[in-house]
Amino acid sequence: MFLKILLRRLITFLPTVLGIATFAFILGHATPGDPAYAALGVDLEGYSGVDPEEVERVRKELGLDKPILVQYFNWIWNALQGDFGRSYVNDYVVMDAVIEALPNTLYLLGFTMLTAIIVGVSIGMISAIYQGTIGDLIARLISIIGVSTPVFWFALILILVFAYTLDWFPIGGVVEEFGPKALVLPVASIALHPAALIARMTRSSMLEVLSHDMIRTATSKGLFRKRIFFVHALRNAINPVVTVIGFQTGNLVGGAVAIEVIFTIRGMGELLITAIHDKDILVMQCAILVIGVSFAVINLLVDMIYLLIDPRIRL
Repeated sequence: MFLKILLRRLITFLPTVLGIATFAFILGHATPGDPAYAALGVDLEGYSGVDPEEVERVRKELGLDKPILVQYFNWIWNALQGDFGRSYVNDYVVMDAVIEALPNTLYLLGFTMLTAIIVGVSIGMISAIYQGTIGDLIARLISIIGVSTPVFWFALILILVFAYTLDWFPIGGVVEEFGPKALVLPVASIALHPAALIARMTRSSMLEVLSHDMIRTATSKGLFRKRIFFVHALRNAINPVVTVIGFQTGNLVGGAVAIEVIFTIRGMGELLITAIHDKDILVMQCAILVIGVSFAVINLLVDMIYLLIDPRIRL
């Protein structure tokens, strides 16, 4: 049953990837500016001073003179073979740049979600178990602050306090140079929002489960409180929490763009912003495709985790 559902999900996954690829191609060509001028190192203000014949020669070399549908199918065919061409501006292999940038983004997102899950579930459980106490009030206050605080603003505050004033952590996110300390501030900045949402969902879901008859029965049998909370209550309350975790993980793929720029992390977000600025459409298209497919893969994994956590969904 599980393999059959997985196969069905994969079949619907393929059109999603094609849609993301189509969107990436259209967006790359819809951005202002001309890639031929970008390849010549000319910005928007310098168009008038360039020889039109030279521009046409470059456009022909890059294949930009062909009909848009021909360019689209050529790009899709090459992408299926893992060939995204060379950068128009910097003349490097696009896939090499993505392979170099992707691990930094994965490190950032992985540590961020691990932090958000641990902190969020812990705060949510404490708030639910000790409902109505000062601990519950503090936990709910932290959740409200986390949901309301803009990521970029919180990142700047962390830089000001812990990097400039206290000099505890480096500002740059170069892991190879500064080690794990380089990830502390970026992870803390971007983990605040998902941790707050996970905490709120964990609290509400736990409170609902704790009111069920099965919990009262387990309590009347004299089971240990830890077993009641972690085995019976949390297990039955986890499905909505997994939904929030999956959704927030997907959102972080896009939200990491601002953090990577602020902390100068050479990841997919920083690569995408640079490509947009330089009108480097091949790099832009590849970055958008990778980010979009990552979001789709995360959603697929969440669906599969659902099936493992709650077998009733298979029916």
